[in-house]
Amino acid sequence: MSKKLRTNAWMPVACLCIAWPLAHAQNPETGDTLQFRVGAGVEHDSNVLRAPNGESDTIGILSAGARIDKRYSLQRIVLDAELAAYRHQDFSDLNYSTFNYSAAWNYAFTPRFTGVLSATQREYRDTTTATTGVTEAFVRTERTQLLEGTYAPGGGFLALAGLSHRTSDSEVARSIESSPSVTSLRLGTGYEFRSGARAVVVYRRGDGSYDNLAADFKENELAVEARLPLTAKTSVNGKLGWLERNHEGAAAAGLDFSGMIANVEAAWEITGKTSLTGGFERDIGAYETAGGGNVRAWRTYIQPIWRATAKTQVRLRYAHETRDWNTNSAAAPDAGREDDVNTFGVFVDWEPRRNLLVTGTVRQERRDSNVNAFDYRANIVGVAAKYSF
Repeated sequence: MSKKLRTNAWMPVACLCIAWPLAHAQNPETGDTLQFRVGAGVEHDSNVLRAPNGESDTIGILSAGARIDKRYSLQRIVLDAELAAYRHQDFSDLNYSTFNYSAAWNYAFTPRFTGVLSATQREYRDTTTATTGVTEAFVRTERTQLLEGTYAPGGGFLALAGLSHRTSDSEVARSIESSPSVTSLRLGTGYEFRSGARAVVVYRRGDGSYDNLAADFKENELAVEARLPLTAKTSVNGKLGWLERNHEGAAAAGLDFSGMIANVEAAWEITGKTSLTGGFERDIGAYETAGGGNVRAWRTYIQPIWRATAKTQVRLRYAHETRDWNTNSAAAPDAGREDDVNTFGVFVDWEPRRNLLVTGTVRQERRDSNVNAFDYRANIVGVAAKYSF
């Protein structure tokens, strides 16, 4: 099945149309860029079906994108968009296309009053929680629109307020958060130190609904968002919070859930040629099929980088994820399911000439589940080139 593009292209255009006249009234600064890029690659995947007894295939990848980065005094406008097509040699039903973009106006009416108006879309093949052994390319589309402002009255104090709209749409109804739409109000206060450290307490109130479930809900989230430059070479950035989602109506009470959420990353520049990043994430979301429920996930990852020469770097990445399904019905296909997913990759980036990047990849994915039908192993080897102009 070849996926039709769900572009929603008006969102980045709308951001640009609002921002451009306001920013254009100011004098442009030097260093503005308009850049195009094209890419091509090939991968061999030992288990394209993500099944216990998988079959291999070769995938060709083509992409084209553009990036605009314009500064006007205190304003900055950034627009990045990319189209990509994935074509399989044998399993043509797994073919799919993606359209990913990010558009942002980073505005400043005064040095004390700053903010962002942005829209993003991310599309990718949904395999982490999907059923195995399928012969379709299930694609997930995640969109976020945000308008937020921050006021710094002085003395390091901060106040922020914003509106956001988030949607998630997966072609796998059994996937976590497969169809919610949430509109939220964000309010926060915090402090920024002279060292650059920053901590903000943010309260979010959201109203949402699902495409797959006839149940509206309200969300309450309280979180601390922090940026901590510990030394000249180390920093920690992230978010820790608590999320509650309550559904309307007695019939939907079994869909309610609450729990910790987190997204924390640490970075260390070890030497001029080596660096290390690592972090952890905690998610909780709705299970929208067979009576509903929720899915809870933990992710940890680590990524060392070695810049071997001025034109070559080697990246390693290991990630571990656990997911637990809590279903309201014992007859649900994922009742009691627990998954462990491990991924390991080696990536070599080589820049043989200016504006040309060649990347070689070796990856392994492994999922172990207490439901044997969801176990799989996959080994992927690939090479890709990207040219910017």
